[in-house]
Amino acid sequence: MMLVLFRTQGTDWDRFQKTLDKNRSRIEKMGCRRIEAYRNRKHPEEWVMLQEWPDKPTFDAFAKETGPALDQEGGVRWTDVSTWVEGG
Repeated sequence: MMLVLFRTQGTDWDRFQKTLDKNRSRIEKMGCRRIEAYRNRKHPEEWVMLQEWPDKPTFDAFAKETGPALDQEGGVRWTDVSTWVEGG
C-alpha cells in the first residue's frame, strides 16, 4: 500500500472539488482506494489531497497522463507531492 500526499496553494476550491467529484469513479477504476481533500481551516488557500494506491506502478500509470489532465481541468498545480509506504 502506498499513500500519496499532495500539497498546494489554490484559488478556486469549488472548481477543484467539482473536478474531483466528477472523476472520482474514474480514479478509483484506475486503482485508487481512497481520495480525501482538505483546506486549511485558518488558511483556506492551502490545500492537501491524500490518495491511497495499492503500489507505485499503479500510481505511476495514473500519474503519467490522467493525473496531470485532471489537475489542469481542476485548475490546480501541486507544489509538493510525496509518497509514503507502510513501515515494516
